[in-house]
Amino acid sequence: MQNQNLKSISKFFTSSAFVIAIACTGSIPLILSSPSIVHAETREQSVDSVTDWLFGNLNPGLNRRRLQHYEHGYIREWNAIRRVIDQDGLRYSKVGPNGGACGEPDWTFSNKDEALKDRLADAVFHSRYPERRGTPIRPDERAAMREWVKIRNSMSVAYC
Repeated sequence: MQNQNLKSISKFFTSSAFVIAIACTGSIPLILSSPSIVHAETREQSVDSVTDWLFGNLNPGLNRRRLQHYEHGYIREWNAIRRVIDQDGLRYSKVGPNGGACGEPDWTFSNKDEALKDRLADAVFHSRYPERRGTPIRPDERAAMREWVKIRNSMSVAYC
C-alpha cells in the first residue's frame, strides 16, 4: 500500500514539473527517464518560439492563434520579426543539464538589448509601411512615433 502511495506522489511531482516547465518557457520539454527536464529546442526552434512570443505581444488580440494564409499583413510582421531574430536576436548560453532559472533554453532573447528592440521595431514598422523604408520618422509625425514606440515596447520575452 505504501509503495502505491509513493508511485502516486512520484507521478504527481513528475506531472507538476512538466506543467511548470511548459508554463515557464512556453515550450514542451523533453523528459528523460529520470525526473529531470531538458529542453530539446534547436536554435531554429528557438528562433520560431521567440518570434511567436514577440508577435503575440505585438498583437494580443490574436490570442496567440495560428495565422491564416490570407492574413498577409500579419504574416509580413511575423517574417520581419523572424528575420531580425534569426540574424542576431538570440544568444547562446549553456546553463547546464537542468536549465537555468525557470528552465530557460540554451538560446535566449536578451530583454536588455535596446538596439535589438530598435531593429525589431524598425522591421515591423517598415513591414506595415514599406514605402517608408529608409525614411526616418520626422518629429512632427506624432502618430507614427507613437506607433513605433508601441511596437518597440512590446518586444520582450517572459521566461517565467
